[in-house]
Amino acid sequence: MFFSLNPFFIFLLFFFFTIIFLVFYLLINKVQTITILKKNIEHLNKTLNELDQQAKLIIKADTELKLYQEEVEDKLNKLILLKNLILSSLNILDKNQLFSLINEHLINNIGFKKCLILDFENLEVKVNIGFEDIQIEKIKVLFTGKKDILKTTSLIVSDPDFFKKLLPFLPSKDFLLAPIKARKDIYGIFLLYEPIFAMEIKKAQREFFSIISMYLGQCLDNIKLFEELYRSKDELEKKIKERTNELVKSLRELENISKMKSDFISSVSHELRTPLTSVKGFSSLLVEESFGKLPEEAKKRLQKIDENVDKLVNMVNTLLDISRVESGKMEIKIAPSDIAKLIKDIKEFLLPQIQSKEIEFILDIPEKLLVYMDKNLIERVLVNLINNAIKFTPQGGKITVKCKKEKEKAIVSVSDTGCGIEKENLDKIFQEFFRIDNPVNRTLRGSGLGLSLVRRIIDTHREKIWVESEVGKGTIFYFTLKLA
Repeated sequence: MFFSLNPFFIFLLFFFFTIIFLVFYLLINKVQTITILKKNIEHLNKTLNELDQQAKLIIKADTELKLYQEEVEDKLNKLILLKNLILSSLNILDKNQLFSLINEHLINNIGFKKCLILDFENLEVKVNIGFEDIQIEKIKVLFTGKKDILKTTSLIVSDPDFFKKLLPFLPSKDFLLAPIKARKDIYGIFLLYEPIFAMEIKKAQREFFSIISMYLGQCLDNIKLFEELYRSKDELEKKIKERTNELVKSLRELENISKMKSDFISSVSHELRTPLTSVKGFSSLLVEESFGKLPEEAKKRLQKIDENVDKLVNMVNTLLDISRVESGKMEIKIAPSDIAKLIKDIKEFLLPQIQSKEIEFILDIPEKLLVYMDKNLIERVLVNLINNAIKFTPQGGKITVKCKKEKEKAIVSVSDTGCGIEKENLDKIFQEFFRIDNPVNRTLRGSGLGLSLVRRIIDTHREKIWVESEVGKGTIFYFTLKLA
């Protein structure tokens, strides 16, 4: 070998390589540790940056939340103000009382120190908070002849033209100006000036100011409508009073005329009754040939006279009855009575006339039915109605008399199968002397008083009578009586 290896040298060499290995190992380990630490530091830096961003976002969100909260609180306060204003003005119907609600507290809560409200027509001061008289006079001069701009807008904020003219006595451009109007009517000019805080007027302030000006316009419009309504009411009451007085006067005149008519009819009827009674007596005696035999032709003429006298007597009696009913002189004895029996008796009384026309006469009535009535007067009602039915029912026709209970009333009806009544004449048939123009009436004469008396008799019983009819099919008369 070139040199000999002694044990010490080998040991040194081994030690040297061991040291180198350890150093190398430590270096590698340190590099790895440094790398890990570097990564951890980068991660920490990233985390810190994220935390910083989050902190900034939290601060920003907190700031925005505070601003939003302030805005919400401000809007809530304004809503409370508006609610209080509305509640305070609900029952106000006077302009001065309404304007008294626009006070310093309300204006300060909107964010201003000064307020001026002028009447639109005459520029009279309605509300003044903080303005000097000289300023008000200059503002009036400004608006004189220049109010048209308010007709085309709802809110003027720092309008350049107005600002230039207001500048000499309103050095700040921060003001709110709006018309107080409703529909097409303008009631006033609303000016707010000098904000409490030195900052730009907020949108919320403009909106709230606009709402208040519009609400004032609605209130003033309501007051105007109420005043017009009140005036109309007074005028209407005055006219009603005048018309009532005229009607009362007319009614009194009509009552006097009616009384005069009744008195005249009564007087004439009484005057006619005596000679008619004599004529009737003598005509009956002559027809019966009490004074000797008469030629057949003379006898026929006397029979005709006797029949016409009967009609005249009947007419006079009817007129007297109508007169007595109208004047309240007719004695009425209302008592429980059987109307079913009365109807049967009347049928027997009128049976010859019914049979002469071969009329089918139907009774649809109970065996017994007690009602409150003046028997004699209701008998006249039924005789009149059934006679009319016989008169207008053609040969071989049908008449039905019904009587039924309905609650506390008895409803009596008389129906026929005659020619019927036109609709326009239904309300007239109960009038005195009214006669429908039809073939039957043109053939058979009548006074036109029967149905008028019928209605008056039913009226004295405080009951109802009415008629239903169809041309060509017949007529039904109804009346009511109270059950006993």
